[in-house]
Amino acid sequence: MNFQFPPFSRDKFIPNIGRTSKLMSLLVKALFAQEKLDLTKEQFIILLCIEEESIVQSELALITERNKGSLTRLLQSLEKKSYIKRRVCKNDSRVNHVEIDQKGKHILEMTKPKMLELFKSLQKGLDPKDLELSLGVMKKLQNNIQELFENLEKNKN
Repeated sequence: MNFQFPPFSRDKFIPNIGRTSKLMSLLVKALFAQEKLDLTKEQFIILLCIEEESIVQSELALITERNKGSLTRLLQSLEKKSYIKRRVCKNDSRVNHVEIDQKGKHILEMTKPKMLELFKSLQKGLDPKDLELSLGVMKKLQNNIQELFENLEKNKN
C-alpha cells in the first residue's frame, strides 16, 4: 500500500483527501473482516442513518448519495441478514420506510465501539487545534464544492 501520486498531484491537497478516504475504506473493510463483523462500511452507514427512526427509502438515497438501484441492492443485502425491514407506506404504496431490526441494532452496537476506537487510533498524536482547523478547512471545501455544483446546474439551462 505504498502508492505514490504522480508529480503533478503529489503535493496537492484535494488528491490527498481522496487517497485518505480510499485508505480509510480499506482499513474499515480489514477491521470488519478481522473482527468477523458481517457488515460492509456502506451497510454500517445505512444502519447509522436509521438507528433512531425509520427513514423513507428515497430520503435514504439522498443521504447516502446512491441511485435507486444501488440503494435497493444494498437494502436487500441488509434484509437478507435481517438487519432491516422495509415497510410500504399505508397512504402511498410507492413509498417504503426503512427501519432497523433487532439483529441490525445488535450488529450496530457491536460495531460502533470498534469504529470509535479506530477513529481514536487514527487521531492519536494529532493536536486538537489541528483537528479543529482541518474540520474548518473540510467544511469550506464542501461549501465550495456545493457552490460549484449549483453553478454547473445554473449553466446547464
